[in-house]
Amino acid sequence: MRPYATALFLLLCMSPCCTAPSSPPNKHTDPVVQIPPASTSAPASKIAASLPPSSQSSTSSSAPTSKLTSAPAGVQAATPTSLTLSNKTGASAIVNVSFGSDSVINATNWPFCAATSPLVCSFTMAANEDKMMPSSGYLNATLAINGPVGCGSTKAELNLNNPAWYDVADVSLVDGYSNKISITANGTILGPPNGKEGNEKVFGLYPLGCDICTARQSPPCGIPAGGPGCHGGTQYAPVPPCQYQGPSKGGGGAVVVTALPN
Repeated sequence: MRPYATALFLLLCMSPCCTAPSSPPNKHTDPVVQIPPASTSAPASKIAASLPPSSQSSTSSSAPTSKLTSAPAGVQAATPTSLTLSNKTGASAIVNVSFGSDSVINATNWPFCAATSPLVCSFTMAANEDKMMPSSGYLNATLAINGPVGCGSTKAELNLNNPAWYDVADVSLVDGYSNKISITANGTILGPPNGKEGNEKVFGLYPLGCDICTARQSPPCGIPAGGPGCHGGTQYAPVPPCQYQGPSKGGGGAVVVTALPN
């Protein structure tokens, strides 16, 4: 290779275009569709796949992507995402928490949460209580209300303030259904489930056993594979999406997880 060609090759591979993005911290096998920067020419159908239905209706092939999100993707958030838990069940509720092994925040940072290990804890919320949670660092956590974080429970799955990625959140019935939970992320509502069934069109929610959003490929907890009830579209472009992705790397904004009466 000639010297000037070698130099050009090295220069190009030092640019961000030659660097593979870090993978999103995803608890399921269905990946989040990233909202591309305004300078890309990604088709509108790919952009709309990562937005709630109310935003998709205004998407056109000529619309700049900067119109589709509150901040261009890839912009580092100036302040961390805040997390609030809200108990609207009408009675006291036990919040069970399971932290991911890579979570900077865990049970040791939540002294009010009775821990059985640094990655597992629980606490009680009074009826109609709102609780601001410590969340200034990277938080990878799964929450269940009045049941274990496992088979048979509705779960709120949160990946917030990861400096290498975007906020990701969803309501999950992959392991089963127990109660109604909604998540409000920067004004966008995820869930709540309509019940155990009938969630094919609920934004930000994995229906019962649908481990890839659009199908029950290898469902856990004894749930049979295949069958109706999952979202439409394809695995990489589900309709509607089963997850919310924030607009800025590193977080920024507000997330509220609400336990609702059945």
